[in-house]
Amino acid sequence: MQPTLSDKISSVLDAKFIGDGHYVTPVPGLILMRSYSQMPPQHMLYRPTLCVVARGAKEIMVADQTIRYGDGQTLVVTVETPVLSHLVEASAASPYLGAILELDLGIIREVVTHLGDVPVTGPSGFGFQVQDLDAQITGSLARLLALIGEPKAIDILYPSIMREIAYWLVRSPAGRNVARMVVPDGQPHRIAQAISHLRDHFDAPVDVKALAKSVGMSPSSFHQHFKSLTAMSPLQYQKHIRLLEARRRMVSDGDQASAAAVAVGYESVSQFSREYARMFGAPPRRETRRALNARTRSDGPAMSPDVARAAF
Repeated sequence: MQPTLSDKISSVLDAKFIGDGHYVTPVPGLILMRSYSQMPPQHMLYRPTLCVVARGAKEIMVADQTIRYGDGQTLVVTVETPVLSHLVEASAASPYLGAILELDLGIIREVVTHLGDVPVTGPSGFGFQVQDLDAQITGSLARLLALIGEPKAIDILYPSIMREIAYWLVRSPAGRNVARMVVPDGQPHRIAQAISHLRDHFDAPVDVKALAKSVGMSPSSFHQHFKSLTAMSPLQYQKHIRLLEARRRMVSDGDQASAAAVAVGYESVSQFSREYARMFGAPPRRETRRALNARTRSDGPAMSPDVARAAF
């Protein structure tokens, strides 16, 4: 019997003596994970990636939309978006096994340009799409896993395998979304530019009209396409980014809530506390207290579970 993708992921993790956890492989953008138990929902930032479940199941919530994907499925993410991620199927007898592969936008652009017949017009699609793993992408992923044991081969073979993956993704049900994110004049590409600006300037007030103008769109069209891709408005998006960064500062860097609030752009600490509790289900002072206790126990800096497993 031929080893399955889950068998191959397990073999790599076993060889690296990783029982329950994640492994950042030497292959660019490829991370593997195994978990013997379900995990509570975690807030994190998803970037354009191929998120593969070889065994088990996950759910993510993007704004008010819930997406579930499981055995033999992949989530194709084509827009950088904050999400609430939840590992819902994993046990000691049948551990969760998964992989994520960061999409190489340069290679995808080369493939789309070379093909020349990829449909890229029409309204912006939601930036998250679930589809079954086909034999072609599964085979390409297996070849990437094989590179882990041959580090000298990575620089030589990685680009060609990624071209395979890009080609099959462009020809898959998610192909339109994948292609549109790299077309320079397309709306998704323009929204990605705006998102990059929001990420880099999350602590500054948002002028939606100016932001729309900077990417060559009218305010109404900008708002419509932004929400189609991310399921949230630009202001909602910025709030999520601000709160994620504030949490990172408190949990990982030890900032007090007031300092974190100011650092991410809040003028009112009380407003920050309300919005933080609404998003994370607990007031910020509980996070700082938890982080302090963790540092005291470990005599070192605490790391947020969301930061440690941000890829998943």
